[in-house]
Amino acid sequence: MFVKAPSKPAGKGISGGKPARNKKRAYSFNSIQTGGSAPSHGRRIPKAKKRSKLPVFTPWKVALASFLIGICGIIYIGHTFNTQQLFQEVNQLEAEYNKAMRIYNEKRLTYDRLTGPKEIYQKARQQGFINAGPADQILHIQSESK
Repeated sequence: MFVKAPSKPAGKGISGGKPARNKKRAYSFNSIQTGGSAPSHGRRIPKAKKRSKLPVFTPWKVALASFLIGICGIIYIGHTFNTQQLFQEVNQLEAEYNKAMRIYNEKRLTYDRLTGPKEIYQKARQQGFINAGPADQILHIQSESK
């Protein structure tokens, strides 16, 4: 019997054919670029990729935005007209209320004058009543036994 010792595959060491961890260097292009303060010879400079972008404002977006702005404008104008109409109605009702209050106050003043103490005293004197004076007078009763 022939026993063979395990062997490593050719070209693969401890790290499995990859560079050792301590030998890897993660250079990012951002850290290498210095904004022109250091020379760039010997370093790779990343090339800007040209992307074809669609325009941000496409015709259908402009038409939709115009339509929505128009709808909002129509709603706003309608709301403004309704508010003005309601304001006119409120002013008209307020004027009617003030007129009714003025008439009521005039009628109330006339009634108070007709039923006030001055009028009552005058009518009482005309009918022959005599003013007794203040109501809180002390009455002294004299006995008839004298």
